[in-house]
Parts: sequence; structure tokens; C-alpha cells
Amino acid sequence: MEEVDTAVVLAAGIGSRLRPVTLDVPKGCIPVAGTPILGHQLHAYADAGVSNVVVVVGYLPDRARAVCEEVAASREDLSVSVVENDRYANTNNLFSLYQAREELAGEPFLLSNGDVVFDPCVVETLLDSDADSAIACDYGTYSEEAMKVTTDGDGHVDHIAKDVPPEAASAVSIDAYRFSREFSTRLFDRGGRLLDDGQYDAWAEVAIDAVLGECEVAPVDIGGARWVEVDDMVDLRAADRTFGSFSLTDKEAVFFDLDGTLYLGDTLLDGAADVVEALRAAGVDVYFLSNNSSAWKPEYARKLTALGIPAAPEDVVLSTDGVIAYLEARGAERLYVVGTSAMRDALADRGFAVEEDDPEYVVVGFDRELTYEKVRRATLAIREGAEFLLAHGDTVCPTPEGFVPDCGAIGALLETATGREPTRVFGKPDPAMVSHILETDGIAPEDVAVVGDRLSTEISMAERVGCLSACVLTGEATRADIATSAVQPSVIVDTVGDLLSYADDADGEVRVSNTVSND
Repeated sequence: MEEVDTAVVLAAGIGSRLRPVTLDVPKGCIPVAGTPILGHQLHAYADAGVSNVVVVVGYLPDRARAVCEEVAASREDLSVSVVENDRYANTNNLFSLYQAREELAGEPFLLSNGDVVFDPCVVETLLDSDADSAIACDYGTYSEEAMKVTTDGDGHVDHIAKDVPPEAASAVSIDAYRFSREFSTRLFDRGGRLLDDGQYDAWAEVAIDAVLGECEVAPVDIGGARWVEVDDMVDLRAADRTFGSFSLTDKEAVFFDLDGTLYLGDTLLDGAADVVEALRAAGVDVYFLSNNSSAWKPEYARKLTALGIPAAPEDVVLSTDGVIAYLEARGAERLYVVGTSAMRDALADRGFAVEEDDPEYVVVGFDRELTYEKVRRATLAIREGAEFLLAHGDTVCPTPEGFVPDCGAIGALLETATGREPTRVFGKPDPAMVSHILETDGIAPEDVAVVGDRLSTEISMAERVGCLSACVLTGEATRADIATSAVQPSVIVDTVGDLLSYADDADGEVRVSNTVSND
């Protein structure tokens, strides 16, 4: 059997069916479970002992190059070179493969399409095969979109195409291949002839199919390994479900954002109560987080209880908690508070004077009762030397009607009027929002999970705390936002109820699915 230490990944396509996600990133750079699809493949090759990978890029090539450089920099055992297909808009992956002929023609190599996420063991399975040429196959599924293979009487692959009906297909190809020197020579020869005939829109599988009658190729069963070919948004969500995985019930505490995550306005989101109930039944401490400083803890507890999630005030953690802790640590007494009566009462109950004409601190919260008089007094006090504190930095708040101005927007008004920025901004994503609970209860970050709808707050806070996170798509964040964000959640779900839909009845775990999918 020929030794193979080189692979090629074809990642030049536009991915138009994935718009708007692919407006700013090529398909291979879309993160799945926090890692770009291309990154998954490069690490899989390196893990299997493949030392050289050629990546053919095209659409938004700088983004793809950056992923290649990042992975190569993290792997001393991997060399990654990049070849550009500058005609990607009018060609298909056969043309992309042909751009790497100088590196590959006549040499044994592995091949994969750059839009497939697969387990690292797929590469190992191909390399461990006794055959010099092989196609990684899934015998347990059928997909109209995927390439299918048929086999002859000796069990060798004799045809590969998309239009093979279920009754004729032996298996589904997962778009990962191993080719011998002989197959490589014949493949590039046949591919060159197809391109000379003007077949620029041909798949590489057209050339592979043409060589099958000349070289023996074995179908290699991937044995239940996970894989998803990502062609459209349905596929991307399947990839999120398949590769994003962690158990919630093995955590000691789970922190849930409120508006946009558990409820929207006065409407509880589907499955929210069931998820909280399941976690509590498993002995997990559940807390409710909100940057929204317009109400105080008893009001949030009453709202949650009325919506169907029993809650006590001590289960609620607000940005106002951080403000109070900060002021108490400094022995503050005199304040002017731009906030609702509920926020002002909460501070007054802790012994602060909240209506001072000569305050030491101006505290600004999400004020649904905002007046010009409040803004005027706050502006004058800040200009006269009062310390400017912002309860949290959210610029908008999600409501059933859409986004409305939040605390950060009010703070921006005062910044403009005073020429001064807040000396401290509390709430998410500041780790202090939850770290005091972890310290008090002796909980390690790895025993915590955060569930929220905003990359800039809950998900960023989880990253800074060092814990896992789940991002729901019922609030601010969109899948396109996640694709271009430097902050990546551990898992992505359409709604918080999806966390329950992957419950394992055998052990009571609420988890994101590991189910294999390629549809």
C-alpha cells in the first residue's frame, strides 16, 4: 500500500445558498462548534499524520488564507500551502482541483471538498484501508444532494454521481477520497481533457467517475462517524446540532439570560420551562441573568413564575448587583440615579441617597421613565465632577415589536453631552456578573454553562469566565453574526427549547445532539 502524506481541500466556491452567512465569509470559513469547517478538516488531516495539505481557495481568499495560517501556526506537524482559483465564479471544483496539478499530479494524495465537516477518524479510516484508492462512504443514509456510489461484483466502485436512485446506490460518498499514484496520473489527465473541452462547470467527481473503469477503487465504510455536507442553511443547522455537543446536566450551575432567551416581552419561548425544570430535577442550580436594570429582583421572579418558571428573587442576578457592590465597597452615600423607580428604590433600600443635587456618583440604568430633567441633572453633575457609572452597555433591548433604546444608548447621550465616558460599565460581559456566585459557592468555570442570545454579552462573558456557552437565535444574534464573530459559542440552537429536544432518557441528560446528519 502506498504511503500518503499529502491532501488537497477544494474550498474555492461562493456558497450562494448560504447567504447571508456567506456574504462576508467563504463557506469553508463558517464556524461549526467554534471552528471553521476548513479548520476542522486541517486538524483532522494533521491528527491522522498527514503532514502537507494544499488548499485551493477562490471566493474571499484572504479569509480562507487566514484560517490556513492560523491552523498551520498551531500545528508544528502540518504544512499548509494555498493555491488560488481566480476563476471561481465561473468554474466548479474540477477546475479548482486542476489548479493543484503541479503539487499533486502523479503523486498519491487525499482529497476532500471544503464544505464537509467530518470526524477526524474519517481520514484515519481512509489511510488504514488496504486499498491504494478509496472513497469514504456512509452506508447508513441516502441524500439527494450527496454523491452516491455503485459497486461491481468484486465490490469495487464502478460509478459515482448525484443522480443515482436509492435502489441502485451502494452507499453515499462523503466527499473524501484517497488516490494512488496511478489514479492521480489518470485523474489529472482526464480532468485536463474535460477542461480542454470547455467543461469548466464540471465536478471533480466527473473526472473521478471516468477513471473508475481504469483503476480499482474501494468503498470504505466510515462506520457511523459524523459528517455533514454544508450546502444550505438547513445543512448548517444540522452541522451545528451534530458537532456542537455538551451536557448541561453535568454542570453545577447554568445561567440563563432572560429577554430574548427564555422569553420575549411577556411571551415565554417554547420549551423554556421544560429545560429549566429538567435541569433542576437533575440537581443543577439555575440562575437568571439580566442586564436590564429597569426592574428589581422580586419583579423578575414574579414575572418568571407567572410565565411558568418558578423563581425566587435570589435566583435573579442583575447588573444593578454590580453597581451596588461597587458603591458599597467605596462607602458611597450621595447619588443621582437616572433609572426607573424600581432601580432607584433598590438603591435607596441599600442606604443610598438617590436624588442628591451634589452627588458623588451618577448612576445610569435602563430608564423607561426617562425625562429631559433627569438627563439635564445628570449632565450637570457629571460636568461638575461626579463619577459616571453605567449599569450596563447594551445599546438596544429586544421586544416583540423590535429593538428599542437601552441603557447603553442613554449612556451615549450623556457621553455626548458631557464629553466623558463612564468610569465603569457593569453587567454582562463583565465576568464579575457571575464570578461572585462561583466564588461563594466554590464552583469551577468548567462546571458552569451560560445560555444567551447575544454574542457581545452572554457569550462573551462565558468566554471570559472560561465556561461553555449556548447561543440561541431567538434574540439579537443571527447565524450570519456568529459566522463573522471572533467570539464563538460552544453550541448554537434555534431556541432554548432545542436544548431539551436532545434529552437522553437513559441518563436524564439534556444535551445537544450527536446525531449523524447530512440532509
